[in-house]
Amino acid sequence: MRTLVVCLNPTFQHTLLFNAFSIGEVNRASEHYLDASGKGMNSARILTQLGHKAILLTHLGGNRKHEMLELCAKDGVEVRWADSHSDIRTCTTILCQGNATELVEEPYPVDPGTDPLIRSLFTQALDEVDALIITGTRALGYSTSLYADFVREAKERNLFVLLDLKGEDLKACLPYRPDVIKPNLSEAVHTFLSLSVGEQEETEHLQPAIRSTLEEIHHTYGTITVLSRGKQEMWVQGESFFTVPVEEVEAVNTIGCGDSLGAALTASLYTSTNLQQAAIYATNIATLNAKSIHPGSIV
Repeated sequence: MRTLVVCLNPTFQHTLLFNAFSIGEVNRASEHYLDASGKGMNSARILTQLGHKAILLTHLGGNRKHEMLELCAKDGVEVRWADSHSDIRTCTTILCQGNATELVEEPYPVDPGTDPLIRSLFTQALDEVDALIITGTRALGYSTSLYADFVREAKERNLFVLLDLKGEDLKACLPYRPDVIKPNLSEAVHTFLSLSVGEQEETEHLQPAIRSTLEEIHHTYGTITVLSRGKQEMWVQGESFFTVPVEEVEAVNTIGCGDSLGAALTASLYTSTNLQQAAIYATNIATLNAKSIHPGSIV
């Protein structure tokens, strides 16, 4: 299987491991790592580690773009990119005594000329792939219709499409009938129910409200919805609704678990029609990612 992964929000991920951490004090890391990341790179890396070919479509800019390309090549991921004339952000993960704290930089806006370049690269790459994953927030500077246009073009070629999006981008794509959408529950209830829920909150009480929405999405568009809920069981809506338990493990780094889930779902569903088996397989891959110190990795 060959997959095009679109993510217009590239990221350097700096991971620091501490034996103890105190706010306001000098803290020395016992280990530190730098990875090419962002939701798209995490997904592409997982697909590669699962033995599939992945092409990452993104923008790069600034004086660290060649460093990013070197990190991607190290992980065996091919990158197609447009020069955005904007710096690549760095996000930092602090790991200490089983807890992960994420420090997130907002992405820099891209040059206005980046949009047509990305569109051209996208159309060219569609001839080479069987599936499409679109994931992550668009950096400012792109057209609001970009992701919907991508889904329309991919479905016109009968490609398998999985979306890990939220908000207006996700809603704009639905009329073009993506195969799977995979927001987490917090993103889904905010997108469809205008509710704000923390990703670590107890959310069982939301099931009746969100299920009716997911049933309507499947009835109207034929789209499967997979909702991850952190350590809690996953909710899946296809022809019927079912849940998938999540194995309890001692997590090392949970960054990239959702991306791993989406990548594994794509790989499994492209070759199989058994949604329940695919969901269980994808959950297991996400659990393996949680055991790795590197984001979006099962190695």
